[in-house]
Amino acid sequence: MDAGTDLTNTVSVVSDQVPGPTVASALTPLSASASLTVDKVRSNGTDPVTAAGEVIDYTITVQNTGGLTITGVAASDLLPDGSTGTLSAPAESISANSELNVGESWTYTISYTVTQTDVDAGTELTNTVSVVSDQVPGPTLASALTPLSASASLTVDKVRSNGTDPVTAEGEVIDYTITVQNTGGLTITGWQLPICCLTEVPVL
Repeated sequence: MDAGTDLTNTVSVVSDQVPGPTVASALTPLSASASLTVDKVRSNGTDPVTAAGEVIDYTITVQNTGGLTITGVAASDLLPDGSTGTLSAPAESISANSELNVGESWTYTISYTVTQTDVDAGTELTNTVSVVSDQVPGPTLASALTPLSASASLTVDKVRSNGTDPVTAEGEVIDYTITVQNTGGLTITGWQLPICCLTEVPVL
């Protein structure tokens, strides 16, 4: 099939009276094509993503759906942050000969760690794999989408950190400590406390 030429079957006959040989052939044409499919799924990780540091695992499956052996298969992966990821070596379902045999599937895996930039952007995380080969140059693409669901929240705490308790006279000094904590999944910007209440302006 991979050679792609007509199948020729030849018979040769000899005899005492007609030493020949007398030859006859039958030709059978071949019509096979190369095709493949690529599938990518999120195999592990939170859904939706809620915080930076969460890890998403992906599984990519490349299957030969045609009638020819496919050679020169190369897969590349574009991670949600736009960088190129490092795929695992393919697990070949039929034979480990570096050829995608007819009916065979190759399986790759890759992981991605969500960044704070991803979460703050608030858009779906898109991971795309691209596959090329000698017989199906493509590229053939497949993507997996992971939704994001993060919210902003903060707490404020104020305590007396120094000074007499109770106050007994005019002129005594009371020190306060104010703690603002980001308890949500998003970076918080543009926040402020009145300068009248602070000796220093902190950075959250």
